[in-house]
Amino acid sequence: MTVKKSADLKWFALLSRIANGIGQIAAPIGAKLPVAFLIVVCFMVALALTGMAELRKANDRADQLLEDQIRISTLLAVQRSILTVKLVGADAILNFGNAAENEKLGKKLYDEVYLFRAGASQTGNPNRATHFLTPQYEKEFIANERRIEAAASKIRTHLKEGNAVAAKAVYDTEFSNAVDELDRIIFSIYFNVRERMQDSTEENNRAYERAQTLLVGASGFAIVLALLLGFAISRSITNPLDRIRVALSRLSVGNFETRVSVANRDELGELAGHVNGTSQKLGELYSAIEAQKVELASLNSALEDKVQTQVKEIERTNRLRRFLPAQVAEMIVGAPDEQNILRTQRSEITVLFADLRGFTAYSNAATPDQVVDALNCFHGTCGPLIEASGGTLERFLGDGLMVLFGAPVAMENAAQRAVDLALELRSAVQSSLSGFKSGLEKRSLGIGIGVGTGAATMGQIGFEGRRDYSAIGPAPNLAARLCDVAEDGQILISHATAWQVDAAMEPTGPFDLKGVGPAIAAFKV
Repeated sequence: MTVKKSADLKWFALLSRIANGIGQIAAPIGAKLPVAFLIVVCFMVALALTGMAELRKANDRADQLLEDQIRISTLLAVQRSILTVKLVGADAILNFGNAAENEKLGKKLYDEVYLFRAGASQTGNPNRATHFLTPQYEKEFIANERRIEAAASKIRTHLKEGNAVAAKAVYDTEFSNAVDELDRIIFSIYFNVRERMQDSTEENNRAYERAQTLLVGASGFAIVLALLLGFAISRSITNPLDRIRVALSRLSVGNFETRVSVANRDELGELAGHVNGTSQKLGELYSAIEAQKVELASLNSALEDKVQTQVKEIERTNRLRRFLPAQVAEMIVGAPDEQNILRTQRSEITVLFADLRGFTAYSNAATPDQVVDALNCFHGTCGPLIEASGGTLERFLGDGLMVLFGAPVAMENAAQRAVDLALELRSAVQSSLSGFKSGLEKRSLGIGIGVGTGAATMGQIGFEGRRDYSAIGPAPNLAARLCDVAEDGQILISHATAWQVDAAMEPTGPFDLKGVGPAIAAFKV
């Protein structure tokens, strides 16, 4: 166990030295990895080329074996043809008879020889499947072919003449000797081809074993090489990364004296340098931050006071914007004393009341959603017009509203602005509410408006947590009563208002207004 452990340590030390050597190569990691991969790929390509070369040789030997097999098949076919010729010749000699029969036997022998020569005549053509001759036997084979043909011709002639003895003599000598010689040539070629095929087969087996040994050995070497390179490169990356990780973990808990040492001459070495520089810079900044803590504490105290002041200003603005136009609210917030502007006082103002006509009947006939939609449409139409006119929306009254002109801030042409707003409201509301009809009688909605000018008392009315700026007195009462008696589409203004405006109007009334008096004159705009 001790020996094995010592060997493992030696291998590990060797791999560590290789990893350190790779790390010290002055090249980026993005270049080292492709180079290592390229080395393995080149080795595999060399292995593949070697295998292809062996495969090509094996294919050549296979082609040679196939060609030799064709040669053997051809040799056997030629041998059968020679045997057939010999048998036909023997048949002719043994069955000698009358002239006609002899003629027939002689012709059969000659035709068989002709067929044999016709097939064998292609043996010298390398493009023919019957190619089997070698230069050693080619001339001898062709000479014996001609001897067989000449002997067959003599036998045919002797048979035709009825000379059986002469035909048999030719068959036994010239014909048989030529056929036997061809048999010998065919057997010699067959033996040579078989011997070559056996040699090729044995060579193929040896080549297969060599290729197998080469493939297994080279594959094993390639695997070991890839593992070694992969381990070495990974160690050249992971070791510096571990050191950098430890250094960063120390930095994260405030140990700014931490430094990391990496020998790599690549991105990891550069990263280690950045870590060291960052650690030094953080230490300097930490010292500066510690020195600024006291100053920051005093600044925070001052900032809290400022934030509280701004919150109060925002609360004032939001409180005023509930019932004042935006420009008036901003003016009041900018004033040094809000309470002085919103103080209780009595002055002359103009008040506008607007109320929906037919709303009670409509609400009885319509669904709750339709009623709410109608009210939202009414107030959504009136709100922007009121803000644009500069009036102060004192309150929403369900299906009505009240607008002040000249309070809480004095305003020039308050009466004229109120009448102009009344004209705009009448037109806009009649247009926007034209689609709201309900019930069997299709009840529709309209608007009546009253405008009054006179004295009023203004101030903040309510309780702790909720206060509204409101106006009470003759002017609001008069505007409210005129609104009550106004018919759908009518704008009724008081006598005091009419004296201050420029508008097309005509006298109307007198009206008996509750809380105001009998026979009150008014004007219809």
